[in-house]
Amino acid sequence: MTEFLLAPLGFLAAFSAAIGAIFCLMKLSQMLRNEESAYLPYIFYSSTLVSILTHIATGRNLFAQSMLGATELSDNSLSFPPYYLWISRANTTFILFVACQWLVSRLMRYGTKPDTPTLLIGAFLFLYFTNVLTPALFSAHPSFDHKYVYLSLLGVASLFAQDNEDAAIRAARNSLYIFLLVSAACIPWNPGLVLSDNYLEGVIPGLTYRYAGLANHANSLGPIIVLFLLCLYSKPYARRWINFLGWILGYASLVLAQSKTSWIGFIMCMCCMGYFKYGAFFKRRLFDVNNPVLSAMFIVMAMITVSAVSAGIMLSDIEGEINAFFSTRAGADLTTMTGRTPIWEVALSEWRNSPLFGYGLTLWDAAHQTKIGMPWAFDAHNQFIQTLASAGLVGVAGLAIYVATLFWFTLKTAKSSQGLTLAIFLMIFSRSITEVPLPIFGFDFNSLTHILLLMIIGAQFKYRRIEKTNRAVLAAYPKPAIYRGQI
Repeated sequence: MTEFLLAPLGFLAAFSAAIGAIFCLMKLSQMLRNEESAYLPYIFYSSTLVSILTHIATGRNLFAQSMLGATELSDNSLSFPPYYLWISRANTTFILFVACQWLVSRLMRYGTKPDTPTLLIGAFLFLYFTNVLTPALFSAHPSFDHKYVYLSLLGVASLFAQDNEDAAIRAARNSLYIFLLVSAACIPWNPGLVLSDNYLEGVIPGLTYRYAGLANHANSLGPIIVLFLLCLYSKPYARRWINFLGWILGYASLVLAQSKTSWIGFIMCMCCMGYFKYGAFFKRRLFDVNNPVLSAMFIVMAMITVSAVSAGIMLSDIEGEINAFFSTRAGADLTTMTGRTPIWEVALSEWRNSPLFGYGLTLWDAAHQTKIGMPWAFDAHNQFIQTLASAGLVGVAGLAIYVATLFWFTLKTAKSSQGLTLAIFLMIFSRSITEVPLPIFGFDFNSLTHILLLMIIGAQFKYRRIEKTNRAVLAAYPKPAIYRGQI
């Protein structure tokens, strides 16, 4: 037990020394130059570069993998050249440096009335405590790794990044644009790197190709495309041809990815963005008694839809068609959630063995994959089950509190962000049913989507505080006589 505690204590001492050195450097920098430099949004560029190099460096062949029945591989099964490992380490060092630099800079200016979502910061730290610290120390398989700390620092720094909302959205938009362009350029150069050729479960007749780009899987590419289109919709480019090319590239990539969950998520997100941008206009037109064209159109469309559905039910053999559908491969995939139910059973079995603190953070590593005989299983494909299996009931409690707090702050900032925060939250929440969109360590696209949401919430929280202060200042001054009705 003593040897096990020496590693975290040594890391804590080294981390404290590093923080002290950063404080000294920041103080010296302020003495030489009285201004703040925020490099936090640039993490989207560096992480995208590493993600692009990941699959180019490994030289994967999706044609061959699809023939073997494995189209998604974890980092455990990939071999990387030495230069890639050094680039990845450089990216991690850069992210840690800019996160610590910004966090220390903001803490040095932390006043009595901070413009930060303090409750959300507390909920995020509680999530880290219940999903990282407790399973690392008290789970069935205790472990310690320096990478467990990285995402917590970046998350807290993101909530303090209140002056970088536009820069963060534009950086995410630009980096994802580059990612999609490079992925598309790989089609004529090396199609096996980005395409699989035997996808038979798609809804597009005759299209057996499935586009994964330079992501791990087509289902991983879908959310990347959706996030890019949301950022492009929120912060378009100044030149129209760049926007037009971005929308064409995004739509084409989304269709070729054939990810049904991403299609549904994209429709939900765009409806959310459209509501906050054009909702007031539609409300006025919908309830305009002098010009009831729009309301009449809605009523007619609803009547046609109900009539068509009723006619289909009465004139067709619904029961026979349903039975025939579930006898097909697509129906079997639906009942088993495309083969996810065996993984869920393994995860729940590991939780039953250690219900309070779970299996531990080494769940789904190479040793565990070999033990269960599932080399393709690198997560539980469900956020709740993943947390339950790795961190137990304590972790689930922390996750529930954090998601509820995050949703509350998302609703508070939805209007001021033109629906962007709510759209990103809906995308994350919808993906949590079949994926793990809130990882506790690592700098993949799931983590960066979460970080971008925190950055926007932190910035919108400050804007709300400024607006409230301005209203209070205006209310303190006496109104002119013309507004008091004296003239």
